[in-house]
Amino acid sequence: MSNHAFSSILLRYIFGFGAALCLSAAGYLLATEKWLEGKGAMAVLLALAVLQLTIQLICFLHLGLRDRSRSRTATLIFVFIMAAIIVVGSIWIMNNLDYRMSTSSEAMNEYMQLQNKKGF
Repeated sequence: MSNHAFSSILLRYIFGFGAALCLSAAGYLLATEKWLEGKGAMAVLLALAVLQLTIQLICFLHLGLRDRSRSRTATLIFVFIMAAIIVVGSIWIMNNLDYRMSTSSEAMNEYMQLQNKKGF
């Protein structure tokens, strides 16, 4: 490895570390100092998290659009899509079950007494 390539990689790691440190500190201070509250704070924290994820994927995992890393990037995108499908589907199913299973206590007692009268 040439000296120029080594210094380029070292600069990439230093930039990634510094950016991750600054973004983590910004998120921490945003949460503890209550610079924003409510949905605004959540939106900014989410944006900081996505930015930090992007920087770490590019700087440390060397993902990009070059020919060598294009297949790794496509694989990672596929993994994120599958994870999103699983998470959204699970939340959808649990929400549907909660809607269908939640009845008032009076209605549940009435149903249980009706079933008890039927017997086994």
